[in-house]
Amino acid sequence: MKRTPSSIQDYLEIVQRRGWWLAVPTAAIALGVFFGSLWLPRQYRSEATIMIEPPKVSASYVQPTIATDITDRLQSIRQEILSRSRIRKLISDFGLYGTTPGQLASDAVVEQMRRNIDVEIVNNPMAADRTKTVAAFRISYAGSDPALVQKVTRNIASLFIEEHLKVREQESEGTTSFLDDQLEKMRQSLQEQEKQIEGFKAKHAGELPEQEAANFQLLGQMQSTVQTNSDAITRAQQQRSYLAAVLENMQSNTAPDPVRSPLQQQLDVKNAELLHAEQKYKANHPDIRKLKDEIAAIKAQLDAQKADGGDGRAKSGAAQTQVEIAGLDKEITSRSARQKQIERTIQEMESRMGQLPQVEQQLAGLTRDYETSKTSYETLLSKRNNSSVAAEMERRAEGEQFRILDPASYPDRPAKPNLMQIDIVGLLAGLFVGCALALLAELSDTSLNSPKDLLQCAGVPVLGCMPHMKNDAERKRDAIRRWTISAAMTATAAGAVLLAYWQKASIMSGFGWKF
Repeated sequence: MKRTPSSIQDYLEIVQRRGWWLAVPTAAIALGVFFGSLWLPRQYRSEATIMIEPPKVSASYVQPTIATDITDRLQSIRQEILSRSRIRKLISDFGLYGTTPGQLASDAVVEQMRRNIDVEIVNNPMAADRTKTVAAFRISYAGSDPALVQKVTRNIASLFIEEHLKVREQESEGTTSFLDDQLEKMRQSLQEQEKQIEGFKAKHAGELPEQEAANFQLLGQMQSTVQTNSDAITRAQQQRSYLAAVLENMQSNTAPDPVRSPLQQQLDVKNAELLHAEQKYKANHPDIRKLKDEIAAIKAQLDAQKADGGDGRAKSGAAQTQVEIAGLDKEITSRSARQKQIERTIQEMESRMGQLPQVEQQLAGLTRDYETSKTSYETLLSKRNNSSVAAEMERRAEGEQFRILDPASYPDRPAKPNLMQIDIVGLLAGLFVGCALALLAELSDTSLNSPKDLLQCAGVPVLGCMPHMKNDAERKRDAIRRWTISAAMTATAAGAVLLAYWQKASIMSGFGWKF
C-alpha cells in the first residue's frame, strides 16, 4: 500500500517528480484561454453625463406649468427615444449591426440595441426638496466599434436634450392652449350673463334695489305735487264760484256796488289769495307768480276803465268775467286730468315698490352667478398669463434645461469581455487540471520513491541508500528527452510570442494598453 503524504516535504517531492504533469496542462490551458479570449466578440461602452439645470428665472416670479416629476419625464423621454421608429432610424443612420443605410432593421436587431442602451439616474442626496433629488443622469451605449459607439452615444444624448425641450414646450403650449379654450368659454358665459342682467334691469326698470331711494324721493315729490295741484283746483273752483255769482248779478241788472266795481272786488279776492299763498309758499312758487300776474292784469283793466269813464263799464266787466270763468274752467279741467295722471303714476310706483323684494332676490341671484363667473374668469386669465410667460420662457430656453456635463467618452478598453478576469480564470483552471493530473499520476504509481515508502512497506529500518548508476543508453535517452522537451518548450514559447505579436493590436485594445 502506497504511503500517504504527511508533510510539506512530501508534497514538494511529488511536485518535483510530477512537474511536467503540473506545468504542461497549466501552460496549455492558460495559453489556450489567453489566445482564445482574443477571439471573443468585444463590446465597448461609451458614457455621457447630462446635468439637469434648474430654471434660470425664479419660481416666485414665473410659476412653471410643467407639473410632471423629472423622473417620470425622463422615463417618458426614454420610452420615446427607445421607440421602434427611433431605434430603426439610428441603426439606419449609423449602419449598426451589419445593416446598410436605408435598410429596415428587424425587430430582433431593435431589441438588441435597446438592451445595449442604458439610462442611469444620478441622485443628489443633499437636496432639501424631494422633487429635486435627481441631479443628473448617465447615458451609455455598448457596441463593437469604439469610435462608432462614441458617435451613437453622442447622438442619443443630443436626442435626450432635444426631446426634453420639445416635451417641455409642448406641455407649456398645451397648457396655454387649454387655458385659452377655457377662457373663451368663460368669456362667452360672462357675456350671456351680462345680457341676462341687462335684460332683467330693462324689464324691471324702476323696481331695482339701487332705484329704491330715488323712487321714494320721486314718490314724495309726486305726492307733494298732487297736494299742490289739488289746492290749485280748489282755489280755481272757489274763484269760479265767486265769478259766477258776480256774473249772475250783472246779468240780472242788479245794481252794482256804487263804491266797488266787480274788478275791484276781484282784485281784492286775488290779493287775499296772494296773501294766503305767500304764507304757504316761497316767492318763486308758480302759484304766487301766477296770482301776481293776474293781479297785474286786473289792475291794468281797472286803469283802463278809469280812463274810459263809466259808460261801457258794466258790459266790459261782464265780458271780462265770462272770459275769466272760461279760463278757470279750462284750468280746472287741465289740472283735474293731470291730477288723475299723477295718481295713476303714484299707484304704478307703489306697485313697483311692492315688487322690490322679489326683484331684489332675483337680481341678487343673477349678480351672484355673474360675480362667481367673473372671479373664475379673472383666475383663469391670471393662470393663462402666467402660462403664456412660462411658455415664452421655455421657447427662450430659460426654463429647466439638460446640459451635457461629460461628453460621450471614447472607450479605451472593452467593457465585455474582461480579458484579465478570463485569463486569471484560465490560469487557475490550468493549475487545477495540472494538480489533478499530477495527483492522479502519483496515486497510480506503485513504485517506492523514498526510504519512508520502503519503511512503510517492509517494516524494517533502512540502513543506507545507493544512488542509481545510469548506463550509456539511459544517459543518452535522458539527453534526448531533455532536448525534446527543451525544443518543445522553445517552439511553444516562440509560437506564443509570434501569435501574441500577430495579435498585439487585439491584446493591447483588449487590455486598454496604448500603442
